[in-house]
Amino acid sequence: MGNRFLPTALRVIAAVLVLAGGAIHLQLWLNEYRDVPSDVEGAVVVNPGFLVSAVVSLVLALAVLFVRRPIVWLLALLFELASIVALALSRQASLLGWTEDGWDGDAKRTIAVEILAALALVVLLAVDYARSGRRTRPATA
Repeated sequence: MGNRFLPTALRVIAAVLVLAGGAIHLQLWLNEYRDVPSDVEGAVVVNPGFLVSAVVSLVLALAVLFVRRPIVWLLALLFELASIVALALSRQASLLGWTEDGWDGDAKRTIAVEILAALALVVLLAVDYARSGRRTRPATA
């Protein structure tokens, strides 16, 4: 049971965390960012950017859950890392002209979920790599 359960559990955990990050972006888009006028500098980052992020998160979460290919998990990891960098840039400098002050509760919650998703995906990739190494290693006498 242990050999099959761990990768499945990791896929479920990673998918839930990727989906949670998308849900946060959707909630923020619905509550705050969908009405940002397009003439505001950097508005494309949050409107439509947060809606796109939510949709991509949903697609990636489903792919992580149902497509048992490391390339899918790597793509999800890259997306999470890009989201983390984008959030940090918007707080520390500017992301395509969009800046926000400070780390409010939404920003802290978002970065926490995205870091956890990235970590879960790294662990999933590492476990898969370790398992595939055991399968391809030649037998010793």
